[in-house]
Amino acid sequence: MKKLYKNALIDEKRQNLLVENGYISYVGEDAPQADEVVDLGGKTLIPAMIDPHVHVRDLGQTEKEDWTSASRAARKGGVAMIFDMPNNKPPTVNLINLNLKREVAKKSLVRYKFNIGITGYNLQSVREILQENPSDVAALKLFLAGSSNNEYVENTDDIKRIFDLSREYDLPVIIHTELQKCIEKYASQVANPTIFEHNFIRNRECAVRGTEWVIDLAKETGNAVYIAHTSTAEEIELIRRNKDKARIYCEITPHHLLLNESVLASAGNFAKVNPPIRTEADNRALWQGIADGTVDVIGTDHAPHTLAEKSRDYALAPSGFPGLETALPLLLNEVRKGNLTLNRLVELTSTRAAEIFKIPDMGKIATSYRADLVVFDWNKTGVVRAKEFETKAKYSPFEGMEIIKITQLY
Repeated sequence: MKKLYKNALIDEKRQNLLVENGYISYVGEDAPQADEVVDLGGKTLIPAMIDPHVHVRDLGQTEKEDWTSASRAARKGGVAMIFDMPNNKPPTVNLINLNLKREVAKKSLVRYKFNIGITGYNLQSVREILQENPSDVAALKLFLAGSSNNEYVENTDDIKRIFDLSREYDLPVIIHTELQKCIEKYASQVANPTIFEHNFIRNRECAVRGTEWVIDLAKETGNAVYIAHTSTAEEIELIRRNKDKARIYCEITPHHLLLNESVLASAGNFAKVNPPIRTEADNRALWQGIADGTVDVIGTDHAPHTLAEKSRDYALAPSGFPGLETALPLLLNEVRKGNLTLNRLVELTSTRAAEIFKIPDMGKIATSYRADLVVFDWNKTGVVRAKEFETKAKYSPFEGMEIIKITQLY
């Protein structure tokens, strides 16, 4: 089956694109023979998103999300591949639990990989997974603090052993860098916390110190570290200063880029997330990190919970909110406003993730690449309406914000 998309705006030029069996076989001004022709009428075409940071929740928490609802949300949001995080029930920390997840993931409507949770106690279990050279494992995931049912690591020797294993199998380590004892120190200072104390309790110091620690270890050991959901100006500066000294990759999220503490008054616990939404000054620092190349990837940290859970008092409400359906449409709107170039957006949402995690046939519009594509018209806008989400999590701190409407071609 050959399908020709004609009159598409690709790299700011009107071009035609031929798709055969899910792959791009031609890009250019000619019009090859095809079984079906679709005239896009000058709409813009970009690669779909690769999201390395997703919490699917299937198996033990299907009331929050499962692979069917998560992948429907991914498709609606223009996300063609997701990496599922390990802090599920049961956690993805050994081959038995990974195989359970592999079975339920067969329901997915998009491509996927798995991030494997690693601590000081399961190195041999993780080695058992990696020695088979599995193509569906993207990275190891290391937590330095608790966040939604996970074990965390607190000492240098354990981290070095983890880094040794990751280097042996040439896999990045994705790191949640907030430090648990630091968080506990600040939490002890607040008697009756509300959402307005979340940024104080999970203090910026805890993230900055953790990021500095793992950067120093990365420089010492030489393996690749991927700093997840970087949220502060200080972390951006640390990564900027050390990018040429170690294999350090920087991920940010749309919520840390586009939201700040001012949203808490209206969103309340719907905006509770780890690390917390920070300040306007941190927003500016993340934008600067995008501009100067410090930031590599934008991941959603899609972390769904039920509406009932998020409506509880602060101390009982879990951290996290859905992001698969909002990330790319929100970021495209930033391009429309002139805050970001389209080429840089494609790098951040697709190309760099494909390079870092070694996905050879995604991230570009070129021959022999997968035809995982998103099409849109810059004049077709809408707003975020959580009640219309495909995810089971029908809430969002982005409620009412302007987005570019997109159509998926995969």
